[in-house]
Amino acid sequence: MYEVTEKSTMHGLGTPHGIRTPHRYPAKSDSLSVIFDDLITKLYPTGRAFYMKKNGTFNLLHQAINRSFIRVVEDGKLTIDGTNPNSNNFESNDVTLWEYRLGLTTNLNVPLEQRKQAILRKMAYPSNIKARQHPSFIQSQLQLAGFDVYVHENTIPYKTPADIVALSLGSTQHSNNVQHGIGTQHGSLNFDVIANYPYINENYTVGIDNLWATFFIGGENLGEVANVPSNRMVEFKELVLKLKPAHCVAFIFINFV
Repeated sequence: MYEVTEKSTMHGLGTPHGIRTPHRYPAKSDSLSVIFDDLITKLYPTGRAFYMKKNGTFNLLHQAINRSFIRVVEDGKLTIDGTNPNSNNFESNDVTLWEYRLGLTTNLNVPLEQRKQAILRKMAYPSNIKARQHPSFIQSQLQLAGFDVYVHENTIPYKTPADIVALSLGSTQHSNNVQHGIGTQHGSLNFDVIANYPYINENYTVGIDNLWATFFIGGENLGEVANVPSNRMVEFKELVLKLKPAHCVAFIFINFV
């Protein structure tokens, strides 16, 4: 008669079936070697010729074969961990590799978890969909990347950065939020733009007739200045270049501090 033990499963000769049949899963404490040993005993027929004595020749043969299976399982886990940023084993070298693969900026000054989130966002939005060029999407992606900035459309009547500054001077001139640094210059042709390259003060002029293809990045209200860490300037500009429509130019009210 079949004897139910702690290692019984629903498979095997003479195993009872039904609601009382034990379904045993490998214990978390079981090593892969133990799991494979148990699996082998369940797969072989129950005849005398297949009796496997503990540490006998037949058993030792399978222990040697199992080492290859264990290597496959461990290599598989490493492969999965190396492709999933949510994994605890997704280490800094994996992050750097995926940043290279996805065309992301590698900035060692950014916390590892934040770099992982950037990789997840890139994996979530791999292709070019026009809806992702909406200002609210660009703004959300910049904020998720850790940049406290806001995106504003340039709507009719179209305005230059000088027009915006002129409108906001009454309430913001020389206040704590406006600094005269390399990121904000006063002059209709000297405002920092993001058009084609992640350089500081990119040399690019937008004609008055082309203001329809421009937008603004800055503080919460149009004309307010936002702060971005100077060591993330290139990363910020590269992200804007990847998010914005190719024909559009961003005027930025940003202090890189």
